[in-house]
Amino acid sequence: MSELIVADSSPLISFARARKLKILESVCSRIVIPPAVYDEIVIKGSGKPGAEEIGAAAWIGVQRPKDRAEVAKLKETFGAGESEAIVLAEETGAILLVDEGAAIKEARRRGLRIASSHLILEEAKRKKLVVSVKKELDELIGSSFRTTPELIKETLQRVGEWRD
Repeated sequence: MSELIVADSSPLISFARARKLKILESVCSRIVIPPAVYDEIVIKGSGKPGAEEIGAAAWIGVQRPKDRAEVAKLKETFGAGESEAIVLAEETGAILLVDEGAAIKEARRRGLRIASSHLILEEAKRKKLVVSVKKELDELIGSSFRTTPELIKETLQRVGEWRD
Protein backbone atom coordinates (compact mmCIF):
# COMPACT_ATOMS: atom_id res chain seq x y z
CA MET A 1 0.00 0.00 0.00
CA SER A 2 1.84 3.03 -1.22
CA GLU A 3 -0.82 5.46 -0.03
CA LEU A 4 -0.74 7.26 3.28
CA ILE A 5 -2.14 5.20 6.13
CA VAL A 6 -3.38 6.57 9.45
CA ALA A 7 -3.31 3.89 12.14
CA ASP A 8 -5.19 3.32 15.34
CA SER A 9 -3.23 1.68 18.14
CA SER A 10 -4.73 -1.83 18.03
CA PRO A 11 -3.20 -3.03 14.74
CA LEU A 12 0.21 -1.61 15.68
CA ILE A 13 0.08 -3.25 19.11
CA SER A 14 -1.08 -6.57 17.62
CA PHE A 15 1.76 -6.71 15.10
CA ALA A 16 4.28 -5.58 17.74
CA ARG A 17 3.21 -8.21 20.30
CA ALA A 18 3.58 -10.92 17.65
CA ARG A 19 6.96 -9.49 16.62
CA LYS A 20 5.65 -8.84 13.11
CA LEU A 21 6.19 -5.10 12.69
CA LYS A 22 8.42 -5.90 9.70
CA ILE A 23 5.37 -7.25 7.83
CA LEU A 24 3.45 -4.07 8.62
CA GLU A 25 6.37 -1.90 7.50
CA SER A 26 6.80 -3.88 4.27
CA VAL A 27 3.11 -3.54 3.37
CA CYS A 28 2.60 0.03 4.65
CA SER A 29 5.75 1.92 3.81
CA ARG A 30 4.43 5.05 5.55
CA ILE A 31 2.10 5.23 8.54
CA VAL A 32 0.98 8.30 10.42
CA ILE A 33 -0.44 8.09 13.92
CA PRO A 34 -2.16 10.80 15.92
CA PRO A 35 -0.67 11.92 19.27
CA ALA A 36 -3.20 9.91 21.31
CA VAL A 37 -2.09 6.70 19.57
CA TYR A 38 1.58 7.57 20.10
CA ASP A 39 0.84 8.27 23.78
CA GLU A 40 -1.04 5.00 24.23
CA ILE A 41 1.66 2.86 22.60
CA VAL A 42 4.94 4.61 23.34
CA ILE A 43 4.38 6.61 26.53
CA LYS A 44 1.76 4.65 28.49
CA GLY A 45 2.95 1.42 26.88
CA SER A 46 6.60 1.98 27.77
CA GLY A 47 8.28 -1.36 28.39
CA LYS A 48 5.60 -3.31 26.53
CA PRO A 49 6.26 -5.13 23.23
CA GLY A 50 6.62 -2.71 20.36
CA ALA A 51 6.68 0.52 22.37
CA GLU A 52 10.35 1.18 21.75
CA GLU A 53 10.27 -0.05 18.13
CA ILE A 54 7.24 2.06 17.26
CA GLY A 55 8.67 5.11 18.99
CA ALA A 56 11.91 4.80 17.00
CA ALA A 57 10.40 3.77 13.65
CA ALA A 58 11.28 6.26 10.90
CA TRP A 59 8.37 4.88 8.82
CA ILE A 60 5.83 5.94 11.49
CA GLY A 61 5.18 9.65 11.84
CA VAL A 62 3.01 11.57 14.28
CA GLN A 63 0.48 14.15 13.11
CA ARG A 64 -2.20 15.99 15.08
CA PRO A 65 -5.69 16.25 13.61
CA LYS A 66 -6.77 19.86 13.11
CA ASP A 67 -10.48 19.57 13.94
CA ARG A 68 -10.32 19.32 17.73
CA ALA A 69 -14.11 19.85 18.02
CA GLU A 70 -14.77 16.78 15.86
CA VAL A 71 -12.26 14.75 17.91
CA ALA A 72 -14.05 15.82 21.11
CA LYS A 73 -17.40 14.81 19.61
CA LEU A 74 -16.11 11.36 18.64
CA LYS A 75 -14.54 10.88 22.09
CA GLU A 76 -18.08 10.69 23.47
CA THR A 77 -18.29 7.28 21.77
CA PHE A 78 -14.72 6.17 21.07
CA GLY A 79 -11.34 6.26 22.76
CA ALA A 80 -8.94 9.15 22.19
CA GLY A 81 -6.77 7.21 19.74
CA GLU A 82 -9.67 6.01 17.59
CA SER A 83 -11.24 9.48 17.62
CA GLU A 84 -8.04 11.22 16.53
CA ALA A 85 -7.27 8.53 13.94
CA ILE A 86 -10.72 8.78 12.32
CA VAL A 87 -10.53 12.58 12.12
CA LEU A 88 -6.93 12.56 10.87
CA ALA A 89 -7.73 10.00 8.15
CA GLU A 90 -10.69 12.12 7.10
CA GLU A 91 -8.59 15.30 6.98
CA THR A 92 -5.72 13.74 5.04
CA GLY A 93 -7.69 11.42 2.75
CA ALA A 94 -5.62 8.53 4.09
CA ILE A 95 -6.60 4.90 4.50
CA LEU A 96 -7.58 4.18 8.12
CA LEU A 97 -5.90 1.12 9.64
CA VAL A 98 -8.24 -0.06 12.39
CA ASP A 99 -9.57 -3.37 13.73
CA GLU A 100 -12.45 -2.49 16.07
CA GLY A 101 -15.90 -3.07 14.60
CA ALA A 102 -17.55 0.10 15.92
CA ALA A 103 -14.71 2.29 14.66
CA ILE A 104 -14.81 0.57 11.26
CA LYS A 105 -18.56 1.19 11.08
CA GLU A 106 -18.08 4.90 11.90
CA ALA A 107 -15.27 5.23 9.37
CA ARG A 108 -17.40 3.62 6.66
CA ARG A 109 -20.28 5.95 7.56
CA ARG A 110 -17.88 8.82 6.91
CA GLY A 111 -16.80 7.36 3.57
CA LEU A 112 -13.25 6.52 4.68
CA ARG A 113 -11.21 3.76 3.10
CA ILE A 114 -10.40 1.03 5.61
CA ALA A 115 -7.53 -1.39 6.13
CA SER A 116 -7.34 -3.96 8.92
CA SER A 117 -4.82 -6.44 10.26
CA HIS A 118 -6.53 -9.13 8.16
CA LEU A 119 -6.17 -7.03 5.00
CA ILE A 120 -2.52 -6.27 5.80
CA LEU A 121 -1.82 -10.01 5.95
CA GLU A 122 -3.69 -10.57 2.67
CA GLU A 123 -1.57 -7.88 1.01
CA ALA A 124 1.59 -9.39 2.52
CA LYS A 125 0.73 -12.73 0.92
CA ARG A 126 -0.02 -11.06 -2.45
CA LYS A 127 3.40 -9.42 -2.25
CA LYS A 128 4.96 -12.79 -1.31
CA LEU A 129 6.16 -11.39 2.02
CA VAL A 130 4.48 -14.28 3.87
CA VAL A 131 3.76 -17.83 2.77
CA SER A 132 0.72 -18.50 4.95
CA VAL A 133 -1.86 -15.99 6.17
CA LYS A 134 -3.23 -18.71 8.47
CA LYS A 135 0.16 -19.11 10.16
CA GLU A 136 0.51 -15.34 10.58
CA LEU A 137 -3.05 -15.00 11.91
CA ASP A 138 -2.45 -17.86 14.35
CA GLU A 139 0.65 -16.08 15.65
CA LEU A 140 -1.21 -12.76 15.98
CA ILE A 141 -4.04 -14.53 17.84
CA GLY A 142 -1.48 -16.25 20.08
CA SER A 143 -0.22 -12.77 20.99
CA SER A 144 -3.69 -11.50 22.08
CA PHE A 145 -5.02 -10.29 18.70
CA ARG A 146 -8.81 -10.38 18.85
CA THR A 147 -10.81 -11.42 15.82
CA THR A 148 -13.81 -13.57 15.00
CA PRO A 149 -14.12 -17.01 13.43
CA GLU A 150 -16.16 -15.41 10.64
CA LEU A 151 -13.40 -12.89 9.79
CA ILE A 152 -10.78 -15.63 9.89
CA LYS A 153 -12.83 -17.80 7.52
CA GLU A 154 -13.50 -14.89 5.10
CA THR A 155 -9.82 -13.93 5.07
CA LEU A 156 -8.58 -17.47 4.51
CA GLN A 157 -11.16 -18.01 1.77
CA ARG A 158 -9.98 -14.86 -0.04
CA VAL A 159 -6.35 -16.05 0.00
CA GLY A 160 -7.20 -19.67 -0.88
CA GLU A 161 -6.20 -21.14 2.48
CA TRP A 162 -9.61 -22.14 3.87
CA ARG A 163 -10.05 -25.85 4.50
CA ASP A 164 -13.55 -27.11 5.42
